[in-house]
Formats: sequence, structure tokens, C-alpha cells
Amino acid sequence: MGLFGLFGKKEEKKKSHVPPYDARLIAKFHNEHKNLVSHIALIQKAMDEGAIGTGKVKKLLQSLKMELLGHFMEEDIKLYWYLKDYYKEEDTALSIVKSFENSIKEIQKDIMHFFDYYSQDEVALDDEYIQKFEKIVEELSSRINSEEENLYTLYVI
Repeated sequence: MGLFGLFGKKEEKKKSHVPPYDARLIAKFHNEHKNLVSHIALIQKAMDEGAIGTGKVKKLLQSLKMELLGHFMEEDIKLYWYLKDYYKEEDTALSIVKSFENSIKEIQKDIMHFFDYYSQDEVALDDEYIQKFEKIVEELSSRINSEEENLYTLYVI
């Protein structure tokens, strides 16, 4: 028996990667949703004022993209991980959480593709852009409402 064997084996604690409950998280997400809606309104206003052919709309699109990426990432890390762990023994609630998580991943792909394409200097913001932008806004609006009415109510201690 070696010298270190005298002290017994140290029990290794299993580190949890699940974030702790944050009482302010949902309020933060509500505020971020309001900011996203305001940002979209700024883009719409710039388009209505004829700035669609200028760099202003593209700069606003880039800014919105970064805001959305940050929001999506934080939801993924702080909300979905927590909810999946919290409801791991409750099939119905866990199914709802996973459904939201899967659907947002699809929405993220569409949105990021849209922003990546229309942020390019050489890509015109034409009628097709306007139609796609309106579709993205519709998807985001629907998603925000659904999250706030259904998903966020599951976030508990």
C-alpha cells in the first residue's frame, strides 16, 4: 500500500453542467424579446423611409443578427439545459421542452441563412428580400408568443 493509499481514495464529485436556476432569467428574456421587436421595427421603418438601397438596412440586419445569436445561445445554454434536466422524469413536460428546442434549431438555420445572404454587400434588397423578411418576422413573432405563453411558464425552481 502506497503512502497515498493510507488516506483512502478521494471521491470525485460529478460536475453538473446544468446551469442553476436564475430568478431573473425569464424577465431578461422578456426584455430581450421587446428589444428584438423594436429592432425589427427599426428595420421596417428604414425600409419604409426608402433606406432599403442604402447600407443602413444592412447594418441594422447585421446588428439584429448578432442580437438574435446572443439570445438563441443564452436560451440554449441557460434555459433548455435547465429545463431538460428539471423535467427529465416527466415525459410530457420534457417532450414539450424538446419540441421547442428542435423547432428553434430549424428557425435558427432559416434566420441565419437569411442574414448571412442579405448582409452581403453585393446582394440587393429587392422584392424577394422583402417577402423573406416578412416571413422571418412572422416566424419570430409567432415563436416569441409561443415561448412566452408556453415554454417560459415551465421554468421553475
